[in-house]
Amino acid sequence: MALKVPEDIEVLVQARVEAGGFASPEEVLRDAMKPRLDAEQQRQEKLRAARTKIAEGDADPVDSAAAEVSSRLDALAAKLTGRAA
Repeated sequence: MALKVPEDIEVLVQARVEAGGFASPEEVLRDAMKPRLDAEQQRQEKLRAARTKIAEGDADPVDSAAAEVSSRLDALAAKLTGRAA
C-alpha cells in the first residue's frame, strides 16, 4: 500500500528513522498507531463481554420484579459506597 502523508508528517517520520529509533518509516507509523489499535482491541473486548452478559441474562429464566431489581441495586450501591442500605 502506498500512503501519501503531509510533508510535516513525512519530515517527522524521516527524522525518527534517521535518529536510529526505528528501522523504517513503517515501524514509525506502526508505533504511532499502537495506542489507537490497543484502545480498539480493549473496546472490542468490552463489547464482547457485555454481549456475553446480555446473552446470559436473556437465557436466565428468573423473572425479577422491578422493585426487587431496584432493591438489589440499592443494596449493591450501598455496599460499594460504604453506606447502610
